Amino acid sequence: MIHHVYANKSNVGDWLSARGIQSLLAPLTVMEHFCDEPFVPDTLAALSKAGPEDFIIIGGGGLFMDYFVPFWEGFRPIAARLPFVIWGAGCCDAKRKQTRPPLQLLSEIVARARLCVVRDELTRSFFDGLNLPLPVACPTINAVPTAGGEQKRLLHVDHYDNVGAEIYERMVAVAENFGERTGRSYRQTNNLIPAGHNGGRQRTLDLYASADLVLTSRLHGCIIALAMGRRVLVVSGDHKVESFMRAAGLSDWVCDLNEIESLGARLARLHKQPLPVDYIETQRQKNRDIAERVRSLIMQNSPAALRA
Repeated sequence: MIHHVYANKSNVGDWLSARGIQSLLAPLTVMEHFCDEPFVPDTLAALSKAGPEDFIIIGGGGLFMDYFVPFWEGFRPIAARLPFVIWGAGCCDAKRKQTRPPLQLLSEIVARARLCVVRDELTRSFFDGLNLPLPVACPTINAVPTAGGEQKRLLHVDHYDNVGAEIYERMVAVAENFGERTGRSYRQTNNLIPAGHNGGRQRTLDLYASADLVLTSRLHGCIIALAMGRRVLVVSGDHKVESFMRAAGLSDWVCDLNEIESLGARLARLHKQPLPVDYIETQRQKNRDIAERVRSLIMQNSPAALRA
């Protein structure tokens, strides 16, 4: 059996990263498990029953974070006896509070993985010394196709906790004012939906597809927007945002928390942003390559899984 562990189905970004992995491995089927804190006991109980011919895939999402330490602590003895890979996972490194997990615990587990490809250079440098392969962007980009149908609309994808009340309110005010001045309608989402609600996921994606410009403080606001072919401006409350935008060649389109006064002027220039088409396509292909490597590892460990 192939077990797939990821955070949840209530955050569109987390769910899409998992769907990207699963779509790349199709027609292989997986048993899903969640590592958000409420699900950890059931997930660890299920994985503890797995045998040597089972295979575990962990990712994507920001699983290298203090919030997920209960999962990683429980997974450590499982990692010592079962084959697993980590794919598309990354660090969360918030600017307003400490969110990094204990390095020793995570390094011990990552070193045991048959393959670990992280989503950004921020995460790869966190594990400096493990000689991880070069990062590949979150597999969400393989779950979100480039889409037409955009209108003259600004979508604000917010992350209240990462930026705080004052900057959140400033972002809303500037965005609404920009919409009025440029004849754009204004929409807002936080990428959160009822758990496992396909309609909620699709309605969120429809919001991205209908906008020509996206303002976000969420990493997956960036990833989904660029995968769809939309221009994006980021207000960063987490270093993972800079890491992704730097890789995409868009560092100039990141606004730090202490640069919020420049937000209006940056929005006014956003329509001139070059779209990183080559980067997105290259990262999609690299995720396809990872899928082939994972298939090969599964075949070596449990050939019956590929015949299922």
